[in-house]
Amino acid sequence: MARISQQTIDLIKDTADIVDVVGEFVPLQAAGKNMKGLCPFHSEKTPSFFVSKERQIFNCFGCGKKGDSIKFIQEYKNLSYVDSIHYLAEKYNIVIEEDEHYERQRTDVNLYKANDMALQFYTLNLLNIESGKPALDYLLNRGLDFQTIEEFQLGYAPNKFNALLTHLSNEFQPLDLMNAGLVNRNSEGNFYDLFRDRILFPIRDEQNRVIGFSGRIFGDTDNPAKYVNTPYTEIFSKGMTLYNLYHATPYIRSKERIVLMEGYMDVIKAHMAGVKEAICSMGTQLTIDQAMIIKKYTDNVVVCYDGDKPGREASYKAIKLLERAKLNVHVVSLPDGLDPDEYITTHKDFETFLNNNQLDQYEFVYQMIVEQKDFRRPVEIEQAKDRLFDFFSKTSGMIREIYLKRFASETGIRYDTLIGDYQQNRIDERILNDYQSKLVRTQQHTLKLPKYETAEKTVLNYYLQDIRYRDLIISRFKLLHFQNKDILTILVMMNAWGVYPDEPLVVLKSKLSQKNNEFLEQVLFQDYEYNQEDLESCIKTLEVANLNEDIKANEAEAKKALAAGDTGTYVRLQDENRIIQGKIKKLEGRHNGQKTNY
Repeated sequence: MARISQQTIDLIKDTADIVDVVGEFVPLQAAGKNMKGLCPFHSEKTPSFFVSKERQIFNCFGCGKKGDSIKFIQEYKNLSYVDSIHYLAEKYNIVIEEDEHYERQRTDVNLYKANDMALQFYTLNLLNIESGKPALDYLLNRGLDFQTIEEFQLGYAPNKFNALLTHLSNEFQPLDLMNAGLVNRNSEGNFYDLFRDRILFPIRDEQNRVIGFSGRIFGDTDNPAKYVNTPYTEIFSKGMTLYNLYHATPYIRSKERIVLMEGYMDVIKAHMAGVKEAICSMGTQLTIDQAMIIKKYTDNVVVCYDGDKPGREASYKAIKLLERAKLNVHVVSLPDGLDPDEYITTHKDFETFLNNNQLDQYEFVYQMIVEQKDFRRPVEIEQAKDRLFDFFSKTSGMIREIYLKRFASETGIRYDTLIGDYQQNRIDERILNDYQSKLVRTQQHTLKLPKYETAEKTVLNYYLQDIRYRDLIISRFKLLHFQNKDILTILVMMNAWGVYPDEPLVVLKSKLSQKNNEFLEQVLFQDYEYNQEDLESCIKTLEVANLNEDIKANEAEAKKALAAGDTGTYVRLQDENRIIQGKIKKLEGRHNGQKTNY
């Protein structure tokens, strides 16, 4: 991987004046030789955050954060050190120069460029081309104004077979655009635009780069796919991306919370209604990776999903994931089954309603489980009881006692009877988990494959044979290392096609070549006991392998640097390897300290 030269880093530090960099995000006022303002990294009423133009540093005497302009961007934008350098280089038009004995990799740059040029094409078609007028009218009728449409850079993909492909033909080869997730290829080998006759929502990463799109149908149509999303690419993974996060960041910091929604229009309408800290998980179930991204920005989340029964169930699933990330969660249930978009359209008090109608996660879950239950019927009491046991088993003993006593009182069950059932439920759960773990170990031993090969083949089987786990695998795909090229080819092809999560194995196999199908016949498991813990262990094995490959590459480069007398590079690479080894140790301690058994 290419390394940024020290000359470039020094040039950025000399060019990016600390007052200008900080002043873009923090209102500053003169304080003698320095500037001061309210710290953006913690809540305060009296300024303790100082910026020195002379020394080119910032320092907060309240929370202790300090550093140069690169460090400020790294902290404020939640970027890596390297991405912070790239951010400032782009802002100040500085060309990134890299050490000559590292190969420069341009793949990602081309993908970003392709998506950015596609965005220009889509926005042009929406706002300036006659064919885009029906799409524009649809958005205006939905309550959006021109300012909002331009601010969120919404676009329109023409209803033509290869309009974008033709438009970008002078800049990119079809395969480049396919790698960017913008075009697809049919069985005859012809390339065509992935997005056609759809309103386009650009998806940006945490550095404000366009990494993908989501295309929505509009008007009268029989198309069953309401949304079509960019498939997995080298820069885009739906399970690791949150819509509008970059633009919401300043408001997340000032409000000290994120408002989590389900859809793009919900977020955009919330923004118009003054709730500018709103983001969404792009219409799919929240992932643990997305929850951990949220954790980088705030500890507080307000879940505002649709007010109907599916929306409440989705909120329940989101709560369980957000709790795993140690986040403080509140939930707002909208009245009359409305979604946020509908509520904002028909009411003018959305922000006030949001602030005044929050339930903590425990109260929300309890009410959701017991609502519409007829406690005169033992079977409904039993159903509610099992769900309460499942959720409150993960909470503190105090919270559990409060809500189980409340349930006992409302159902007329003796509390000691309820506690006895709870304890038996936990015993049964442990017995089941032990049985499943033993079965998995037995099956893996029967395979008689090395640990690494088993992990690869097991992940492939989870993807193909159990649809519940596809989003998890896709969200972690960039972190995994596959030695088996057949497995890698099949997984990449599936993602490039934009496979629907619920497509059965027979449909997927119909799209593969005869060679791929022959390979599958040799590696598909029979009667395998699929479970989350097993998959996480396999993913961990492949993640560790990926990091070990990085260590090997660094060791090879460090050896060359030492031979050339470049001690600076040698020391930096050794430091990098220590950091990577720390990541490996952290991964080895994942899943409650349990080791993978193969």
